[in-house]
Amino acid sequence: MRFNVELLLDQESIPKDKNRIILSLLKYNFSSYDKEYYSEIYEEGKNRTKDFTFSLYMRNCTFLREEIMIPDKKIILNFSTYSAEEGIIFYNSFLRNKGMKYPIKNNVMKINRINLVKEKTICTDEAIYKAMSPIVARSHSGDNNKTWYHSLTSKEGQEVFMNNLKYQLKDAFGEDRILDFEELEIEVLHNKEVKVKNYGIEVVGNVCRLKIKGKPYILDYLYKAGIGSQKSSGFGMVDLV
Repeated sequence: MRFNVELLLDQESIPKDKNRIILSLLKYNFSSYDKEYYSEIYEEGKNRTKDFTFSLYMRNCTFLREEIMIPDKKIILNFSTYSAEEGIIFYNSFLRNKGMKYPIKNNVMKINRINLVKEKTICTDEAIYKAMSPIVARSHSGDNNKTWYHSLTSKEGQEVFMNNLKYQLKDAFGEDRILDFEELEIEVLHNKEVKVKNYGIEVVGNVCRLKIKGKPYILDYLYKAGIGSQKSSGFGMVDLV
């Protein structure tokens, strides 16, 4: 399920660490609507791969050193999930808090409108995706001091990305379908490396187009749940070309 939410600001500027703000809003809404669901995904299952992702659209915005200036004082939050149940919880939680003013640093954000977006259908074994939020290829070795972020323009980055993808799919579908994951073919058609501030650190991301060949159910899952690492923190949302 896919939605977009119109968020209105009192002031023109927001902190550059924008995904952190939206994640805080998501957590607040989920917690106020369904404490059991919130506890399941953010406390009991905090290390579990989550099957949702989001991206932000800010028209005519300007990125400064520590802030983003948004003259329209409007943010469009795009949200996508593979789970229909999760989609209903998202919609109902935002609907419940519609009109609520949520304080952020030196500003206030208000939930104005929530719309359901029609999804596209994948019936073939090939899809081309374009990134709506930067895709992350991350290698992680137990602690934050051994975490690296890679560009998809490098061979190493593509290998890390493929490993991330197989782990994501195994977590979603189990090891019984591992042969389907091994058959995946990925081609980077275009890539622009970007740096995104996320919880105080700079994350290397990839604004790219990818051609992926695989079973239709896998392609559909990636379209709805997002692609790559840190999807539920505002990375890896894609649309079909």
